[in-house]
Amino acid sequence: MKRLYLLFSLLVFGNVTYTAAQDHFTLTARDLPQSMLANPAMRPSRGFVTIPLFGSFTASFDNSFSYDKVIEKDDAGVKYLNTAALIDATRGSDLTLMRFNLDLVNTGFFVGPKDYMGVTLRTRAHIGTSLPEGLFGMILDNPIDEYKTFDIDMTPNAVGWVELGVSYTRDLDRNWRVGGRLKYVNGLMSIQSSGLEVDVRKEYDRYVVSGDYTLRGGNVDFTHGTGDLFKDMFKNIGSNPGFAFDLGAAYESDDRRLHAGLSVADLGAVFWNKKNSSVIRTHSEGREYEFYGVDGLSGLLNGTTSIGHVLDSAYTDLSRTLRADTVAGSFTQMLPVTFQAAADYALGPYMRHHVSAGFVGMIPYHGKLHYAVSAGYTYCTRTGTWQLMANYTYKSNNPVNVGLGVVMTAGKFQLYLAADNIIPAFSLSRARGTNVSLGLNFFTSRKRNFKRCEQRTVNRTSRKAARYYTY
Repeated sequence: MKRLYLLFSLLVFGNVTYTAAQDHFTLTARDLPQSMLANPAMRPSRGFVTIPLFGSFTASFDNSFSYDKVIEKDDAGVKYLNTAALIDATRGSDLTLMRFNLDLVNTGFFVGPKDYMGVTLRTRAHIGTSLPEGLFGMILDNPIDEYKTFDIDMTPNAVGWVELGVSYTRDLDRNWRVGGRLKYVNGLMSIQSSGLEVDVRKEYDRYVVSGDYTLRGGNVDFTHGTGDLFKDMFKNIGSNPGFAFDLGAAYESDDRRLHAGLSVADLGAVFWNKKNSSVIRTHSEGREYEFYGVDGLSGLLNGTTSIGHVLDSAYTDLSRTLRADTVAGSFTQMLPVTFQAAADYALGPYMRHHVSAGFVGMIPYHGKLHYAVSAGYTYCTRTGTWQLMANYTYKSNNPVNVGLGVVMTAGKFQLYLAADNIIPAFSLSRARGTNVSLGLNFFTSRKRNFKRCEQRTVNRTSRKAARYYTY
């Protein structure tokens, strides 16, 4: 159990490297290879290759509350946990979500006038969990003269994997394009449950505990300490296969002003091997058990211990109370599915101003839908070298996100950099999340049939409009 709650304490206080969801900019940027990762129908106008290992990645973090909402300073400048603020912040909006995608290989090329293929090798991580609101209340806000029931539910879903994908895109006609990506997946590590459902009823001189849970660990042996965690992960590479696929469609109007796309990504699963995986199951059989409290509360209040240690102690004691045991066991884990839709419309006679709207929905863990709705603006320069992008995003657990992005294309080189929330750049402690994306691309062939960021010039002699395209 120590692994899960060490991980949980890191999630709550943000002491981790940012990890990624798809962002609005990749769904609306022009001629960007990274857009294919969100929607395989959104191929670029020519063949490309990203710089291996560090040329393409996304990393994101979303939380239901910010650091400064729960950590405060006293008159002497000493930081302390505001327990009332923590309980209030987690009530009703309990989500912590982190994702990370690093492209080791990402390349694409034409195989025919209307046919395009891509190959990707990526390492990815996803961490999503609800927070045990009732546990905070039991530990931090539990007056001796009040009798109530604490709902200690939690739904962790953490998984890391490597995937090899092959995509195919086909132009159906002048307006429609479809694409798909088939991916071979190999699991690295996982901690997952469909729900830890435990109720604790407070009585005069004791707690009465009831409930059950199942916690599964892929490449994790819950019977050993945390020291073997990464050793086991690398030792068992190749032992946990899986598969997934992405599907997408893209539309372009006859006048080239309207572009729209729809996609679903990561439909698939990892099959964790019994030999290197374990499962914790409780066997309460509907009975109730007596429980006499949590150790370490005095240390939490005077700062000599951490909330992660107290949470670990609480769940360890509760697990013993509910007769939990650990066995080796294989299991199937679905990948976190993402649904995406976006539309872009070009304004003005030169079509250099673009307005857009997008939706991204994700199932981060069992029974939860996390979504983001965006509205954006893009300005394309006259030469097509620069795309300057800005947007506003409303997320289901964070209503205020202001993002900026840029795409610079100079000959065969392209730079892409975007963040869907720039608030952390000014005040990291007030940030509830962000999504950062980087792309460094080299184009390997000439442009084909791609008419975006359209622009018009006027012939001085004939005064007749003639069109040319920057992409």
